[in-house]
Amino acid sequence: MLAIPCIVATLCTISAIQKGSQLQPWPKRRLSCRLRALILEEKQQLHFDWRYKGVSILNLLKESEVNSIADELERIRTTRQINDTKGEWGEYDPFMYPHKQSKVLDGLMKHPKVIEAVEFLMNGKVFGVQTWAYFKPPGQLGRDMHQNIFYTQCKSNEIINVSIALDNHDPNNGSVWYLEGSHRLGKLPIQVDEVRAGSNPKNWRNERGKPCVLPKDHNFPHIDGYLRKGQVALLHSNVIHGSEPNTSNRFRRAFLTGYIKEGAKFAAGAQMKRKPIDVGSAKLPQNG
Repeated sequence: MLAIPCIVATLCTISAIQKGSQLQPWPKRRLSCRLRALILEEKQQLHFDWRYKGVSILNLLKESEVNSIADELERIRTTRQINDTKGEWGEYDPFMYPHKQSKVLDGLMKHPKVIEAVEFLMNGKVFGVQTWAYFKPPGQLGRDMHQNIFYTQCKSNEIINVSIALDNHDPNNGSVWYLEGSHRLGKLPIQVDEVRAGSNPKNWRNERGKPCVLPKDHNFPHIDGYLRKGQVALLHSNVIHGSEPNTSNRFRRAFLTGYIKEGAKFAAGAQMKRKPIDVGSAKLPQNG
């Protein structure tokens, strides 16, 4: 019974290619005879944005679903029973692996539409590697420009970071900005931070993190990030991005996940202690 939808989808894809879609040449992708959550137009837009911008946006959740997820994060935040350490933002510090405390959040990490989108962009099966609850309350600092590839040490085509918006994200509440097309630079060197040593973090505009060294003659457009509540941003591991301080009276909450391609190696991290997470797609590494 599942063969018919697969045949129809394949014929539609071939037809779109023959009509001269701007996504030419369409890369060869794995075909799977199971019902898919993404429609052809979504795949076309995902592929175009991923290839030329380094960031793809996907509509995912209804407001009622977002509210349920936000309630789960709030429940976990107030109990704080996850392995985390409280930093300068106290009770609103981000914390790792909230999916371990909630079937709702575990299911969100394994959402069929998200998994399909990630598999499509990486052209292969994937496993999860981390989840992260992010709150960004009013007054919280922004983040200097950086690349996610630094933290996991994967190859650039082997990891995708996903951010699910639980509020409307805009520059006023410190949304993520990015340099469009900067993923084509590859992995960049890291700045050595000497300026802030011994200074008061409360006087900083941004949290330092691991900022990358950007070529002075670059011409990549600076794109302010806007996400509607329930939308998903899929970030290429090499795309340069950061955020501004939250100067509004609103939170900028998000549920963050990371997915790695089957067979890829990654750095566990001394603090993160990343481990493979089964999302119903790839076989987990034996030494993960």
